[in-house]
Amino acid sequence: MSKKSPWPYPNGPFRPNRRGGHPRRRRQSRWLLLALLILALCWALLLRWEANYPFPAPTFNVKEAGAKGDGLTDDTAVFLRVLRQAAATGHHTTVLVPPGTYLLALDEPLPIYSGVTLRGLGRPVLKFRAITGARYGFEAISVQGHKIRIDGIVIDGGSRLTRGISVHRGSSNVQIVHSTIQDLNQPADRQHPLSTTVVAGIMIYGDTVDISILGSTITGISARETTPVARGIMVWSEPGRTIARRVSITDNLISYITPREDADGIYFDQPPASSPRSDSVVSGNILHHTAKRGIKISAPGVLVKNNRILNPYSGDNHYLATPNDQLPQDMYAAISVYAGDVTVSDNTIGGPGSFYAAIEANIESSGGIVIERNLIESSDGQPFPGSSGIRLDQIGSFRITGNVITGAETPIRLSKEAKAALASGEGTLTDNTAK
Repeated sequence: MSKKSPWPYPNGPFRPNRRGGHPRRRRQSRWLLLALLILALCWALLLRWEANYPFPAPTFNVKEAGAKGDGLTDDTAVFLRVLRQAAATGHHTTVLVPPGTYLLALDEPLPIYSGVTLRGLGRPVLKFRAITGARYGFEAISVQGHKIRIDGIVIDGGSRLTRGISVHRGSSNVQIVHSTIQDLNQPADRQHPLSTTVVAGIMIYGDTVDISILGSTITGISARETTPVARGIMVWSEPGRTIARRVSITDNLISYITPREDADGIYFDQPPASSPRSDSVVSGNILHHTAKRGIKISAPGVLVKNNRILNPYSGDNHYLATPNDQLPQDMYAAISVYAGDVTVSDNTIGGPGSFYAAIEANIESSGGIVIERNLIESSDGQPFPGSSGIRLDQIGSFRITGNVITGAETPIRLSKEAKAALASGEGTLTDNTAK
């Protein structure tokens, strides 16, 4: 009878596999590694899909949540509750506003936070009124965060709000599209704390980036204080903040921005010296009845192109504070440039009214101004005394080329600084046509 081996293996003591480890343990390690790889792949896919969220985004409907939209019922509480619930989901969320007129109070702006889209169906009207007894409100909608969209909404301030939509500091990737902002004003009571604030359809604060305003209407923005200031769209430079960057203002209708003292359709404020270029675009907009200017650019790095600016006034654009003062011209300018590295191209400026200068640039020693291929025309008749088509004041380098100018007493007016730049080769003046 054979002697039993003392080892548990029939062929003697276990010898490790040359590749290391017992075959069974090696198979377990391979399965564990495969499981880890699958988990890593799933995590990577989730991270990649996060931006586009492959599942249906949460949706809220204000009428289903209890809003009436009948123009009589106070719907403020429902809007506030739904917008806060939408932001609390942490996902890209849509708040639907069905057709109707929604009566809202003035005391608290509607807050829109990161990831929320406010979408109107059939152009609903958000009508702000003094439901709770407050006589005036500051702003209708407060935007704060990232990846926010306002689409197809009508904001009616009822002359009881000073701001329509405010995009606050730190916000990014904000879109305001196919919406209307109308009827904003200051309180007539000069003792009211809001009586001296700037009235603006859309206010974009500093330290913001990638803001788009597309296909919207901004109208009826007025100020009535002793030194009134009104803006259709204002890109404001707060102290200590960089100017908003990569702002796109495209294909909008901007009208009835008053009064004559200081009312501009689109306004880029002067940033601090340390602020980077704005790298913004103002394109394809139609502006009329903008009492002082159509567009004012005081921030470097803005492209102003393919806009249509109509001066419809004819001796009837009076000052608010001194209505009997003689009018020097109907509007100050269609486009004013007070910063370097700005291009003004392919714009159409017309109408019966006169300008101090249809396009003017005064940037002190800065340069990089390009004014090209613009059409400036006025109605038939004698040019208004002192009017200019293009006026250059203090300026460094510039290029003025391919413009067509009619109806101005002086088609192109150059200051001594501009003439010096031209003589030194820093300025270029070519192929312009005056009729």
